[in-house]
Amino acid sequence: MIGLLIIGVFQAVLLVLLLLTKRNKSVSDYILAGYLVLSALLIFFTYLEIWNRNNDLQHLWLINLRTPFILLIGPVLWLYVKSVTEQHFRFKLKYLLTLIPFLLVTVMFAAQNYFQPELAISAARNAESLNNHFSFFFITGLIAISNVGYTAWGLVLISRYKKALKAYFSSTEKINLDWLQFIHISALIAYTGISGMYIVNGFFRIMSYQVLQQAGYSIAAMLVLVIGFFGLRKGSIFTSSHIDFDMEKAIDTEESTLNLASEEEVFVHRLLEFMKAEKPHLNPDINLALLSGKLKVSPEYLSAILNSRLNKNFYDFVNHYRIEEFKRLCKDPGKKNLTLISLAYDSGFNSKATFNRVFKREMNCTPSEYYSRVSAS
Repeated sequence: MIGLLIIGVFQAVLLVLLLLTKRNKSVSDYILAGYLVLSALLIFFTYLEIWNRNNDLQHLWLINLRTPFILLIGPVLWLYVKSVTEQHFRFKLKYLLTLIPFLLVTVMFAAQNYFQPELAISAARNAESLNNHFSFFFITGLIAISNVGYTAWGLVLISRYKKALKAYFSSTEKINLDWLQFIHISALIAYTGISGMYIVNGFFRIMSYQVLQQAGYSIAAMLVLVIGFFGLRKGSIFTSSHIDFDMEKAIDTEESTLNLASEEEVFVHRLLEFMKAEKPHLNPDINLALLSGKLKVSPEYLSAILNSRLNKNFYDFVNHYRIEEFKRLCKDPGKKNLTLISLAYDSGFNSKATFNRVFKREMNCTPSEYYSRVSAS
């Protein structure tokens, strides 16, 4: 177990160095670096507590050293997600309110160690994290609410962000935060499991506190490894993308459309004719700003038209035309020698996974099934 903790610390330090040495660092990069530093400290503090317990509690200040810092994990990860998913993110003083549980528990332990050192030592020697039943369940419950609550909140922010992307982009693979969503789901499962073990064990004493501690922080170390693996593999946390469009307005136009002019019918006709004649969907990088610029309207107006009159967001609208282009190419005798994915790329898609997913959703069959059907006819 100690070996896994050490690996987790070194992995976190490596990721921090990669983040802080990259060019054009963003606020999100610094917050994520802070999260990784906090994770490394928690794992290191766990090691110090184990060492202190194995050496007859020589240092009183090491007792329960890491417990208050657990209450920072959820808020810092939530703040990172907020900085990534809010296009105009700015740190606000009200975010400091998330420190209240951390400060409260820190004061509780400091007072305990200062005014009741014998009880603190006795509790630690008996492998208990706290010295009475109430404080154990109070702090364990507080940690559970903090970690699970903030992680679930982060998932909500990611979901809302992904919805906004489809109002602006026709391709979202590189910026859809799937890796961060996966990490949050993994963390939510881990935090729920760990908190559940602590609470159940508080009632039934199924296992020793040392075993709980080792299990919990082994999982924490593995989560750091998961963040490192997906961050390095996907490259998402080491690259910054600039979006030259107000995505929050894109969300607003879906929920309450703009006051559209009476000429909207004329514009809808012009839009559909433009798509048919100019085929902007063949550009895999087309987005709402580019298309609205070609049509000489604002992005907000175009988004409102798509949602109110055509009942589609930008993502579905453009990919519908790409599907129609693919269907046309499938029937073209001159394209018989091309593979399905080549036809998909020629239709404007730049991802096989997206092509398959969008095609199956719209056509209720796979691309190969459709191709076999039209080839036989």
